[in-house]
Amino acid sequence: MIEQLISKTWALEPRFNEVQAALMLRKLSQGGSMAEMKAAWDEQKAKHGPYLAPSNFGSAQSPVASHIGADGKWKPWDLSQAKGGGVAIIPMIGTMTRYGGMCSYGSEDFASWIMEANSMDYVSSIVLEMNGPGGEVDGTEMLGAVVKNSRKPVVAYVAGMAASAHYWVASQCREIIMESETTSEVGSIGVLSMHVDASKFYEKEGYKINIIRSDGSEDKALYNSIEPLSAELLSTVKAELNVVRGTFIKNVKAGRPGISDDVFTGKMYFGKEAIKKGMADSIGYLGDAVYRADLLASKSA
Repeated sequence: MIEQLISKTWALEPRFNEVQAALMLRKLSQGGSMAEMKAAWDEQKAKHGPYLAPSNFGSAQSPVASHIGADGKWKPWDLSQAKGGGVAIIPMIGTMTRYGGMCSYGSEDFASWIMEANSMDYVSSIVLEMNGPGGEVDGTEMLGAVVKNSRKPVVAYVAGMAASAHYWVASQCREIIMESETTSEVGSIGVLSMHVDASKFYEKEGYKINIIRSDGSEDKALYNSIEPLSAELLSTVKAELNVVRGTFIKNVKAGRPGISDDVFTGKMYFGKEAIKKGMADSIGYLGDAVYRADLLASKSA
C-alpha cells in the first residue's frame, strides 16, 4: 500500500497526505510490515459499522437502513413493509481509493450503491454523508458522473470536511449541506502526487539498489522511490497533474455554476465562507439533508 500512496495521483487534502505519509514511513522504518498496517486499516474500516457492507445493501444493516417515518423520527427500516419515500444514506468516510483500502470503501463501492439505490422502488433519494480528505483520482471522475446522472436526487451532507476528491463528488450533488458555519470545511480543489526518495533509507539498511532497463525501455518506471527526479521528469509530472486539475475544475464548475473563480487554489473554506462563495448551499444536520433530499424527490416526481 505504500507504493499506492507514492505512485498514484491524488486529489487529497495536503495536511492529511503529509500525516499519512509520515506515519507510514515511520512505521516501516521501525520494522513494521505492510501486513500489519493493512490489518490496522481493515480494523479501522470495520469501525464504520456493518451498515456500510456492500454485500447486504438491501438488508436492515445496509446504507438504506434508516428513514424518516410519518412522525418525523428516525426508525429502523422494515424493508418488507417499505412502499416508498425512503432516503438512502451512504457514508463516505475517510480516504477514497478506487477499490477500497485506507480505512474506507472505494469509489466503485459508492457508485454501485448509488446505482442500486436508483433501482429500488422504496428509495426516493440519496444522501452522501461525507467526512473525508479526498483520495485517489482514479475512479473519482467516474463516481462524480454516477452522482450527477442519478435519476434520484443526491444531496451531500458534510460533517467535518469534504476536501479534494470528496468535494469533486459533492459538487455533482443537487445540494451541499454543511454541518457547521465554523468547523465544517470544503475545498482543497487541486491535485498532487507524492514522490518519496527512499535511497538514503535503503543505504542505511545496507542495500544498494540498481534499476536496469532493457534497450528501448528508457522511459520505464522513471517515477520511482530509488532514483532522484530529473527536471525533465518533474516538468512532465506537473503537466500531467495540470490536465487532471483542469478536469477537476471543469466538473466542479459544471456542478456548481455559481461558484467563485477564486476557490481553485487548493484552499479550504469553512461553512459560512463556503456558502458565500457558492461552494455549498446551507447549514444543517443529517436530518436536514434527509429532508431536503426527500423534498427534491417529491418535486421531481
